[in-house]
Amino acid sequence: MKNKYLKGAHLSERKVRELLKLFCEDLTATQIANISGISRITVNAYFKLIRTHIARFCEEKNPLRYQNGNIAFLPMENGFDHAVETNGHAGKKAFYGLFKRDERIYTDKMPCIDSSWLYDWAKGRVDADDALLEKHHLHVYNGIADFNNVRLLRLNGGMNGTAKGRSHIDEIDLFWGMLKARLVKFRGLNGNTLYLHVKETEFRYNYRDADLFEMLLDILHKQPLHHSKVVRQKADT
Repeated sequence: MKNKYLKGAHLSERKVRELLKLFCEDLTATQIANISGISRITVNAYFKLIRTHIARFCEEKNPLRYQNGNIAFLPMENGFDHAVETNGHAGKKAFYGLFKRDERIYTDKMPCIDSSWLYDWAKGRVDADDALLEKHHLHVYNGIADFNNVRLLRLNGGMNGTAKGRSHIDEIDLFWGMLKARLVKFRGLNGNTLYLHVKETEFRYNYRDADLFEMLLDILHKQPLHHSKVVRQKADT
């Protein structure tokens, strides 16, 4: 069946558009399966591809992506597996740095970092030299999401820590509330899917006043879903 959204798809383009529209309404896979008549397994398979596309879109918008003209962090293109070992423990979900820039909230999966030191640093008990701040982007973040303990570390620093209207910390709190609500909705997230859900929340939050369906159609017009299928396959090998 010819389908411009996914090469070799068993669903028609009309069904894929229906699935995308229901996805934008933030329904669960079970709800969409009941409404559309598409099996839950197929819905979940499409969701993973859609979320991978969204993750790439968000990474490309992330101001930390480029440093000195080079790509600093774009895991979806590097075949990076986000269920990696963190602090020596497989399956740990670890930390995400959160920061606001130009009225958008961005998330950045942090590299391995000692959790005890991080909490002490956030509470002002220990100092960090400039090299360490730069390495972990700690000078940029307005908050750090700890998914091991489901807590938000609020930071008073961060670039442009104050802004007109709502403060950066208030904005980070709103984003964190939305992210926690997704944890409840999906009854917790494992290390394999957390990254995609964090990026999906970033996308939904930053473009909450936009037409998400039209945005996704535009994203998929530029790069169909089978591109994400290739990326996921690389990450699984």
